[in-house]
Amino acid sequence: MGSGGVIHCRCAKCFCYPTKRRIRRRPRNLTILSLPEDVLFHILKWLSVGDILAVRAVHSQLKYLVDNHASVWACANFQELWPSPRNLKLFERAAEKGNFEAAVKLGIAYLYNEGLSVSDEARAEVNGLKASRFFSLAERLNVNAAPFIWLFIRPPWSVSGSCCKAVVHESLRAECQLQRTHRASILHCLGRVMSLFEDEEKKKQAHDLFEESANQGCLTSSYLLWESDRKTDMSDPGRCLYNFRKLRDYAAKGCWEAQVSLAKACANGNQLGLEVKASNEIVCQLFQASPAANKQEVFSMQKGLNDTMRYILIDWLVEVATMKDFTSLCLHLTVECVDRYLRRRLVPRYRLQLLGIACMVICTR
Repeated sequence: MGSGGVIHCRCAKCFCYPTKRRIRRRPRNLTILSLPEDVLFHILKWLSVGDILAVRAVHSQLKYLVDNHASVWACANFQELWPSPRNLKLFERAAEKGNFEAAVKLGIAYLYNEGLSVSDEARAEVNGLKASRFFSLAERLNVNAAPFIWLFIRPPWSVSGSCCKAVVHESLRAECQLQRTHRASILHCLGRVMSLFEDEEKKKQAHDLFEESANQGCLTSSYLLWESDRKTDMSDPGRCLYNFRKLRDYAAKGCWEAQVSLAKACANGNQLGLEVKASNEIVCQLFQASPAANKQEVFSMQKGLNDTMRYILIDWLVEVATMKDFTSLCLHLTVECVDRYLRRRLVPRYRLQLLGIACMVICTR
């Protein structure tokens, strides 16, 4: 109803809304600084150390993220770097923030004096204490995996003058008296080192260390104790059956050495009193739980290699292992290491044999 009492309809002439003025908005420019903080973390965490330092110099916000968040350094990639006086601070910073790769490389560098030049005066003592610190840190970061640092400090030790390996061993032994964290894995490593000596007294010390480590919850030490007890208890059928029940428990908890031993025991069903069908089912379950490696991942990375070249390399490794009387475990572990490396790094054809023998040397340790 208008002011003059005239009724208006709602047609376009009589009734219309004022037209809105359309404003064109410019598209927003996306930059790395406009990304959410959790996305930035995901990007920074998997960069190499050189790239992290380059990104840090771009903007104050990125500098703040790199400097104040440990997760960036914990996942930084040191693949192309080795500790040296120029980058020592970067390695130490990353190791203290939880970078496993940096801790292992620092431990090896100090142990063998590779890259970090230290004066000859008391070099074994100084390097040994520093190597012990980073090996202990690496073992603490080595979650849900078998203890491994004993591989670096195993005998033979130097008989003339001070030995850096012996210093590391004594330092780790002293650390076990003070710390409770990751004590089980350190005790296992000390026991593995002692077990490699020919001296009976040291072998007794190794057994005591394994028992203490097993009581602290180390599954690998428990299996080694089972293996030593099995040799003395095989004559009693009841004791033998009890030992195999313990072996089954260790295998169920994820100890791969126990799983292999259980598979061998089930293959010989007479030891467990199992029927053939039950033995076959247990063995099949164990092997199905371990997926086979996909060789196509190797050849997708290595464009210049093919299946025949890999076959020739493995055939040659079998010949070397037979000639040197290496165990089948060493041979299989060598092939696994070769495939792991080929899935990650490009290897020229003329270096394939060098890769194979280098992996075998490592696996014989």
